[in-house]
Amino acid sequence: MRIEKFYAPFYSENPYLLLAEGSTQALIVDPGHGALEQIEQELSRLEVTVAAVLCTHGHADHIWDAHAVAGKAPVYIPAPDEYRFHPNKLDPRERAEHELSLTPWKEPENLQELPSKATSEGLEIAPGIFMRAVPAPGHTEGSTLFLFEAEKLDGNQAAEAQTIWDQWLIESGQGKDTVQHLALSGDVIFAGSVGRTDLPGGDSQQMLHTLRTLQNVINPDTLLLPGHGPATVFGLEKAHNPFLAQARYQG
Repeated sequence: MRIEKFYAPFYSENPYLLLAEGSTQALIVDPGHGALEQIEQELSRLEVTVAAVLCTHGHADHIWDAHAVAGKAPVYIPAPDEYRFHPNKLDPRERAEHELSLTPWKEPENLQELPSKATSEGLEIAPGIFMRAVPAPGHTEGSTLFLFEAEKLDGNQAAEAQTIWDQWLIESGQGKDTVQHLALSGDVIFAGSVGRTDLPGGDSQQMLHTLRTLQNVINPDTLLLPGHGPATVFGLEKAHNPFLAQARYQG
């Protein structure tokens, strides 16, 4: 699987492009404001089109360019965060920040709630890309992790992934030399930190519960591709992230 990471300057957010080997249709994840030109250039370079846009949650720094990236392709959002695509439904504080900081909002042509099948069975979200959704509320009501598997990684994320994976191999003493399990972790878990809960829709107690639950269900070998900052490995976060340690006792 090819994974390309981009940079959206609004809150230094990480959009991603995922492309299965041999496919001509890519999945775009969390296209935040300011990354459109980068994404379009990469699509052109690879000679591929957009199969779908997937949003880990509904904060503005993760969805603002979804309409422009997707065109008529579906834009998927976890159901509890669907309202965030409608500015009139937002907390006034959020709405005011958007109006002051961002270009005029445009709703995607083909906005869809993520099918429940994504959680219960998993689904093929784009050609050759199968994923399962794990609800992870706390940062927002609908924050979600998306789990994938890949036999081989290409793209600009491959080197970063291998560096942190080698660190995990040394620390864990494992024999696996390649990444197989991946998760788009949005703003739930970062390298050494977690998503804030003091924004509208956030819930600190729910976040603790989420972090405790994830430690029971996510394979430690999973490479995390977060919405901000560098990639990490879930096993390293379990061992060193103080927020996950707190959740084991208070979640």
